[in-house]
Amino acid sequence: MVPLEELLGDVDAVSTCNRLVSCYKEDTGTNVLEGLSSDCSSASLSFIHQISGKPLGHVKATLDNLNHALLIVNSLCHKAVLNNTSDIINSLDEANIFLQQLSDISESVDKMQTDLYNRYHGLISLYKSLDRDIVCLERICKAQSYVVECMEVLLCLSKLKTDAQNFTVSLDGLSTLLNTAKAAENLILRVNKMDNSELHSIIEKKCEDFKAYVVRIAFEKAIMPLFDKGEMQPGDHQGSIQIMIICHYIFRELDVAPSLTLRLVDEIVAATSRCMDLHMIIEATSQNNWQHLFLSQFSDFMSKYGSCLNSLYTFCRSVNYRMEDHLDDKDVYILKTCKILSQPLPAEHDPLELFAACELYAKRSVGVLRNVLEHLEGVSTSDGRIEMYMFAPQLISVGESIHNAIRHLTIPFNLHSHYFQNICERYAKQFMVNAAERIIPISKTLYSNCIKVLNTHNVHSWADLSADREVQLASMLVNELPNDLEVAHTINQFLQMSSCCDTLHRHVLQIANSAMKNIADASIRVTTSRGSHLMLNDGGSKISLKRPNEAQAMNAKVYHYIMSIVSIIDPCLVTQLDRESQLFNTVNVCKGLQIIDNWADDVGVTLWHTVSYISSGNCQEFSWQVNQVLTATQHIVKICNFLCENYFNPLVPGPRMNLFRRLATHAISAFIIYALTVWPIDEEDKISLVNIVTELEMALAEILKESLPKLEAEYLSSFRRLVFLGDEELNAFSSPDFRTELCVWLPEDVISLHLMARILNNNNLTKESRNDIAKRPLYQHLGTSSPHLMLEMFRDSLLIYDPAAMSLPLFGSKFVEYLQQFSFYNELSTLHMKDAIKFLNSH
Repeated sequence: MVPLEELLGDVDAVSTCNRLVSCYKEDTGTNVLEGLSSDCSSASLSFIHQISGKPLGHVKATLDNLNHALLIVNSLCHKAVLNNTSDIINSLDEANIFLQQLSDISESVDKMQTDLYNRYHGLISLYKSLDRDIVCLERICKAQSYVVECMEVLLCLSKLKTDAQNFTVSLDGLSTLLNTAKAAENLILRVNKMDNSELHSIIEKKCEDFKAYVVRIAFEKAIMPLFDKGEMQPGDHQGSIQIMIICHYIFRELDVAPSLTLRLVDEIVAATSRCMDLHMIIEATSQNNWQHLFLSQFSDFMSKYGSCLNSLYTFCRSVNYRMEDHLDDKDVYILKTCKILSQPLPAEHDPLELFAACELYAKRSVGVLRNVLEHLEGVSTSDGRIEMYMFAPQLISVGESIHNAIRHLTIPFNLHSHYFQNICERYAKQFMVNAAERIIPISKTLYSNCIKVLNTHNVHSWADLSADREVQLASMLVNELPNDLEVAHTINQFLQMSSCCDTLHRHVLQIANSAMKNIADASIRVTTSRGSHLMLNDGGSKISLKRPNEAQAMNAKVYHYIMSIVSIIDPCLVTQLDRESQLFNTVNVCKGLQIIDNWADDVGVTLWHTVSYISSGNCQEFSWQVNQVLTATQHIVKICNFLCENYFNPLVPGPRMNLFRRLATHAISAFIIYALTVWPIDEEDKISLVNIVTELEMALAEILKESLPKLEAEYLSSFRRLVFLGDEELNAFSSPDFRTELCVWLPEDVISLHLMARILNNNNLTKESRNDIAKRPLYQHLGTSSPHLMLEMFRDSLLIYDPAAMSLPLFGSKFVEYLQQFSFYNELSTLHMKDAIKFLNSH
């Protein structure tokens, strides 16, 4: 080994290394370098001197030696490695000894293990097999326990299913179903705790299926029938509440309440929607069928909507009901058989949440109806069908009716407002706008051509024109008169369609009133002055009548047009609202327009003059014969036929009852007054009078285009009864109810006149009495100048007679005063006239 001095060649370096080696040998645990002087790190002069001037190889060798020395120093400086080095070196021999001992022990153990294995191999195998068997047995027991539990679950499920299959909709049945639901939910919780397996999955599915089955029974057999049968009646309301309460318990137990409520809404929305068969409405073959189908189905829809809302409201509200509050004394036992019903209810629901189903149903149902209406809008005008907005009154009125019926539903959602805004509002606006647009402009232009002609000729009043000028202008206007009744039919349509909705109906009444005023004002403007009269010549026994001129024809056409409009509109004005409206007054004004109303009175004058010849020639009163009455009546029939052929049929073909009823009254009155004063009458004359009555009745009916009015028909019927009434039957007049007993509906004064004719023409009167009567005629006693003028007073009583009005007779007492002048008055009681005198005294 090379000495350190030769290796380093430097005294300082050698000294430092020796100190390091000495320090580590002693293992002092100190850093030697820290104790060296500060100049130990600098190169010594001897080292520099040693390498200076030497060859390169010597310098290199010296540096290598120095580098090696540095490595050694660096190694020595790492105390972490070199600490306890001496202990390790000293323990190495001990470690070797221990290793040798361990090796000997290992050999002994191996030998011992071999001996144990050879000796106890059988026992160890047996132990291991027993351990495996124990594990298998534990698994078998666990599997058996699992199977037993599964069987118990299935048996329980089967029993519950049997109970559910025997369900009946009754309080007992529902309580049993609730107990079943509770047991089913507990069973499901038990199944959820079981280990997962294929059998577990099967049982879990069966449990879920049974849960769905119980829910379906409660929903379909208990809940849905309450909605299917419509609104609950008062008699079964309590029972329905009980059903709903128990069903809520069932749904809560099975944790399906929210989904069942949504399902319920779906079901009743679908049921409500089925009330509107859109295909059937579209396929309707006529407008009436289409309209009837739509309104019928819409009514059914809204009725179903209201009943379902009412039932759904009760269903939602009953979730907070306590069962014991809705049980009769006889049903309290159910709280013991079904303990769940006695449990406290959960906290009350928030109203917004509680009645959300009602709001959802209302919105969805209204949405369905809106879709139907929008779809019908595209097809409603085809085939002449009316626009959908024409149904706005029905939409409003039915909606108001239904929502009034359910106004007790206190939910935080305005059902009526939602319905009106989504269904009615737009159609109502269209209805009102179209009513005005379709009626007012037409009413203003109906007579525009006629008024233009009058303005052109500077005519402001027909009364200022001469007769010829009036006829000339009438001939120019008669062909310009309107005959289109579109405006009347439009008013009629809007009145009928709006009659169910007062709000829209008032609007239509105002529009129609404006239109009718326009028509009435224009009609008056074009009505001629002289055309309002017939200007007939007095006939007498020789009838001579004029045919209508242009002025009369014009007035007749204006009258016919006005009455045609009135006949279309007037039947619509039947309600109290209609009769209080301005339109009702305007229609009555139109009825009373003096256009040709005087025609009936003009004809009446002619007819009365025609029968006047019966009593002409200073003949004695009541001395005329049946043949004279028959001839005069034939003249009346001829006049009526002439008027029918020349005036009424060509000029007034339409409704004319109100106008010509008075004509019938004139004709019948003229006939009856003279016919009742002919006495006595033999059987042949009676038959002749009855026949002429039938002929007159048919002639008047032809003019009227319908049967005689009731009052005029009763006049003729009363005449027939009096003609065949014998003197011995006059005692019936003493009865207070003689009209009903005798079927005589004439005024008392006319009856008194007939009785006077019987008295004065009685065959039992002596010649002296007859001469006395002839000297003091009755017409003079009554203050008239002729029999005809006397009879005219009785004719007037027929013309003004109103059975509904109280009218006091005027002539009965005067007749008695007249008879009392004659000596035969006291003898009248023996001539079967006692009852006649008694009637005259009392009337």
